[in-house]
Amino acid sequence: MDSKIKKFYNVHEDGYIEKIIDHISKQENSNHDKNDIIEIVKKIYCDKYLKIDWFKLSNLRRWNFINASIRKIRSDKLEYLEIGVFRNENFNQINCINKTSVDPDPKANATHKITSDEFFSKNKKKFDVIFIDGLHDYKQCQTDAVNALKCLNANGYIFFHDFVPRNFLEEYTPRIVKIWTGDVWKVSIELANTSGIEFSVILADHGLGIIKKINETVEYAYQNKQLEDLRFNHFLDLNKVVNYKDAEEAFGEFS
Repeated sequence: MDSKIKKFYNVHEDGYIEKIIDHISKQENSNHDKNDIIEIVKKIYCDKYLKIDWFKLSNLRRWNFINASIRKIRSDKLEYLEIGVFRNENFNQINCINKTSVDPDPKANATHKITSDEFFSKNKKKFDVIFIDGLHDYKQCQTDAVNALKCLNANGYIFFHDFVPRNFLEEYTPRIVKIWTGDVWKVSIELANTSGIEFSVILADHGLGIIKKINETVEYAYQNKQLEDLRFNHFLDLNKVVNYKDAEEAFGEFS
């Protein structure tokens, strides 16, 4: 079955790679000189991209879906966990009394200023809703997903940010551009094959992954050897296994 995002596929015009190199080299926060950028871009260049304007596609944001899941659970004792808070843009929007956040950045206003690995190694609490938006790296996101599933209550939810990169620049790891999803899309491929959960990706806010834990036993479908060296052009081929949902359709399922 074709991916639901296939309708967004497009192709860059000839000469676009030169424009990309020029654009990156002019960014003030670039840590690479132009020769480095040329080598990186030519190595990973893919002429296909997804023509998605997230802000026009849907007004719904990650916190709208997270709050909807909290309302659906309807418990005063509900426990919420957020991995990666940055400036608390999402965390401050969550309508929940019992909120915990984790971020190793000393500038972040997190409950626990430690890595997610450190947090999960010490944690003994169970959570009902978890949002993962930490390091946008496949292996770290995979680790966070596995650890989060272990401390998630039955019928609880896990949300992930940035599961739909629109082009090879947004996807490339390490980060080379401002808007960066990284290669966490690889986790969506694994979750689509994982037993004990319901999983889909909502077409809103850079691709919002959502898990509902339906069984106490979850068998995570590790595919490290097949996925770890892949790039954006492989995402365009492999995402057919993922169940994508339109934002309004997915939001309606919480009512």
